[in-house]
Amino acid sequence: MNRRTVLLGLGGGLSYASVLGGIYQAAGQTSSRKELPNVSFDLYKPIPTLGEYRRQIHTKGDKDPYPKEIEQGNLLLKDIPLGSGVTPYQVAYRFHQWRKRQIGTTDKEKNEYSYYAREWPVRGNPIIMQFFDATGFRNPEGDTTYWCSAFVSWCISRTHKDGIATEPKIWPYKNGAASAAYRSWGEKVVDPRQGDLAVFKKRSDEGAGHIGFVDRVSSETIWVLGGNQGAQDEYNGGEVNIAPFARNGGKSLILHSFRRHPSLTKA
Repeated sequence: MNRRTVLLGLGGGLSYASVLGGIYQAAGQTSSRKELPNVSFDLYKPIPTLGEYRRQIHTKGDKDPYPKEIEQGNLLLKDIPLGSGVTPYQVAYRFHQWRKRQIGTTDKEKNEYSYYAREWPVRGNPIIMQFFDATGFRNPEGDTTYWCSAFVSWCISRTHKDGIATEPKIWPYKNGAASAAYRSWGEKVVDPRQGDLAVFKKRSDEGAGHIGFVDRVSSETIWVLGGNQGAQDEYNGGEVNIAPFARNGGKSLILHSFRRHPSLTKA
């Protein structure tokens, strides 16, 4: 089974590419993504903070555009809603708008936002790497690639004062930053509504899975707003988008539960 088959199948939206990745392509530049596959983090090894990443860059002697990419990512994040007046779903949806090129006034700006809402082919997307700051645990376990859960946690954290959640009861993490940590979080519900969490587990490994925000549901399909979901093109391993998952289970994933928690609503 190739990566594209896994990514695009219903219920199989868990990406097998990793957080590491890419060269920013400005508007009008010729993309070299086809020749540059995503680079994976090693299983169970820590994902570096941006500070550690900077030190690695200088140690290796690499030059631009690494620092500029980090600075640009921080500038773009100012567009993301912050504080108790928004919900985690609304935070996540803004990234979806980025990826769909709905934010920005020029083609270059739209391309910048879109490119930072997906994995890159060579270097680490600094925004995705920052999602792990919300977990307090940089050795992810369980998921094939891990940032779906880190993305959910970052969006929840973003709705707290200064974008930092300080209440221990909010965070389900004990052993890692994997989606399984949310399986007992909050209340299990059978009437999911927009903004609840959809938690999945893998058929082949029940300790692994996927997680995202419920966008909408039908009798057969759950539309999930999440990170590290199936790509819209053959070069990209994972991105923020709204993707369909089979309610009765797909080839690789089955629904574990819908979860509801006070942290998912406005304060």
